[in-house]
Amino acid sequence: MKVTYSINRSGRQAAFTLIELLVVIAIIAILAAILFPVFARAREKARQTACLSNQKQIGLALMQYAQDYDETLPKRYGDGCNSTTNVGDCENRKTRSWKNMLFTYIKSYDVFRCPSNPSAEKPDAIGRDALAADPTNTVGIYANGYAMWLPDEFLSGKFGNGAAFPQPLAGIDAPANALIILETSYAFSDTGPYLDYIEPAPVGDTRWYPGRSTFDSGHGKNRGNAIFMDGHVKFQFLKQTFDESNGLNQWRFSEKIAQDGDITWTLNLRNNLRNYPND
Repeated sequence: MKVTYSINRSGRQAAFTLIELLVVIAIIAILAAILFPVFARAREKARQTACLSNQKQIGLALMQYAQDYDETLPKRYGDGCNSTTNVGDCENRKTRSWKNMLFTYIKSYDVFRCPSNPSAEKPDAIGRDALAADPTNTVGIYANGYAMWLPDEFLSGKFGNGAAFPQPLAGIDAPANALIILETSYAFSDTGPYLDYIEPAPVGDTRWYPGRSTFDSGHGKNRGNAIFMDGHVKFQFLKQTFDESNGLNQWRFSEKIAQDGDITWTLNLRNNLRNYPND
């Protein structure tokens, strides 16, 4: 059988021309421009799902804690700790927060870390201060990003409607409309409706970690997941937390209660949010 070979007139094998290469490169660039945002959205959706799963575990731990402690929710912080003598409401020379109190039911530090939230790469304020005092004391360091809302003794007296300090479950009339834990960039383990909302978070202010806003959840500047007092989790805009269509807002008070009790500063977050559009 006779085999023949085809070569061009110059004796060289055919190759891509410059124009053909440019066309191929342009096609690849267009496909990349289309697909990269899709991949980024898919990755963020997966992270958001992981954060939602974390919060569901935290919500379940809250309910378990309450069952073990006479139907009473944990406080945001313990009753004080002397880090030098380790005397007081301490855990490894650190003030206990609600995270320490729930850890028995969760047994994983990663549950307190939302992979979407940039501030979760840092410890919360208790861990930050503990590490500043002793960098080797790394036990019980919790990530930033989740903060608890429960009114203190003063505000509980002003709010009424079953608000108490500490808070029994029996005092919550509508637990499905009462939030308790939010996603935030606030450096402390507690949060409140009186905090500032600023876009972006102010540089050099140790109350917040740098981010798109002071409540940057990683999912958005002014939206994120919230755990409610019945244990369920909901993704929503921060503005929705002040909706009073059910009588009380999700913080368990109203504008009228704030005005009558001379505590209108508790609406600071709501008033700040009016300066910014929903992201």
